[in-house]
Amino acid sequence: AGPLLTPSCCCSVPQVLKSCTEFIEKHGIVDGIYRLSGIASNIQKLRHEFDSEQIPDLTKDIYIQDIHCVGSLCKLYFRELPNPLLTYQLYEKFS
Repeated sequence: AGPLLTPSCCCSVPQVLKSCTEFIEKHGIVDGIYRLSGIASNIQKLRHEFDSEQIPDLTKDIYIQDIHCVGSLCKLYFRELPNPLLTYQLYEKFS
């Protein structure tokens, strides 16, 4: 777990999620945006840009042509959270 998981404030939406979801809402209206995976090297490049505390230009051809890498980065963020979004304490309520 690297800087991708470091929120700037406990109450704000992390920049990686904000940027990616705004981009997907604008450009990602395609079938399977969260179901299909992006190219691994593009996902890692995008992650590295966010980890370097930059806000990447998601309108670059590399991301427009592989729009699924942006959705994949969102999924990666949630997978790598130290605690699940729906916390362990809530598990019983779902069963």
